[in-house]
Amino acid sequence: MKDTHTPHRPIRVEDDLWEEFGRLVGPRNRSAVIREFIRWFVRERGAKLPERPPRQELAAGES
Repeated sequence: MKDTHTPHRPIRVEDDLWEEFGRLVGPRNRSAVIREFIRWFVRERGAKLPERPPRQELAAGES
């Protein structure tokens, strides 16, 4: 593994949830948003909760 890469951390997520998440953040941005959330969750100094997309971008029927 290169020094610039972080270790692979597999997680289990339902396919439809993963696809919707990718649609909203972009398929190449999922990891970045998850890392932001984890930093905020563990109260890392300066970390902020990731911004959610505007409601109109959410799938029909979502609240």
